[in-house]
Amino acid sequence: MENQPIPYYDNLPDFLKVVKSIDATNRCFGIFPFEQFGGPGETIPPFRSSTYVAAIVTEGTGTIHLDGVPYQIQPGTLYFLRPWTVRAIHKQNQWRGYVAMFTSEYVAKRSVLTDPMREYPFYRKGSQPLIHIAPEETNELYSQFALIAAELGHPTRAKADRLDLVYHLLQALLIKSRHIYRETLSAIEYSQPVSLVERFQSLLQMYYLPDPNQETPLVLTVHEAADRLHVHPHYLSDILKKYTGKTALQHIRERTAFEAQNLIRNTDLTVAEIGYQLHFDDPSNFTKFFKSITGITPRAYREQRYAIAA
Repeated sequence: MENQPIPYYDNLPDFLKVVKSIDATNRCFGIFPFEQFGGPGETIPPFRSSTYVAAIVTEGTGTIHLDGVPYQIQPGTLYFLRPWTVRAIHKQNQWRGYVAMFTSEYVAKRSVLTDPMREYPFYRKGSQPLIHIAPEETNELYSQFALIAAELGHPTRAKADRLDLVYHLLQALLIKSRHIYRETLSAIEYSQPVSLVERFQSLLQMYYLPDPNQETPLVLTVHEAADRLHVHPHYLSDILKKYTGKTALQHIRERTAFEAQNLIRNTDLTVAEIGYQLHFDDPSNFTKFFKSITGITPRAYREQRYAIAA
């Protein structure tokens, strides 16, 4: 067993081959109709990938979990994912639309900007990853995705030319999406309580993402979350309790337990090592915490998983 909480794929061909038995030679860009990724009831278990994602769902329903947080998919869903986001998908019925995947190198090689992805708010840390858009907007963006797919598969154009053209078509897609994204979110003013819940959930996801630029992982507390969201800790917990049924502390504790379960299931780390990784200064405190959330000890949880696999 690898010492990684879940599988991760460092390039596009490896991911496609493992997840959907798709042989791809292009390591930097791919675009696929959702029908190519399975039908009704299809489930893709959690994984991480090095790619950015832009996707539109024109038909179908289901759930996409991003860093453990569920988002509902319905017709007219537009979503964007940063590299290394933990992703899991369940389709209740057939999805239609497109999903585009591309690496940061693909964009950086063709852009004059130092950090081109920062131009798009949906690719920033802590941003809202998913929005639901109007039918006319859905049709416009679907046509742009289809144009990219057609150009990538052009039968006579040279590969280098195709990739350059696809880059410019992708930029057009992202610019159109940026306008729609901002317009959609402006209808939900960030001062409103529902938006505060969404921003807290995004912040909670962000704290469990690996950050190679950060030597010491941060510990998210209620006060730290409130400070970053520019609200009082009591107000934050009151709003979360009203709209989700749980306080800020309950959300943080449950998310920490979720990470602990991932590590117990999918790594060979000892219980003590997992506790230290999640910022518990004493293994016994981690064991007490884990049992208070799940009802069993970390050791019993691991033994239970082994028994199921046997």
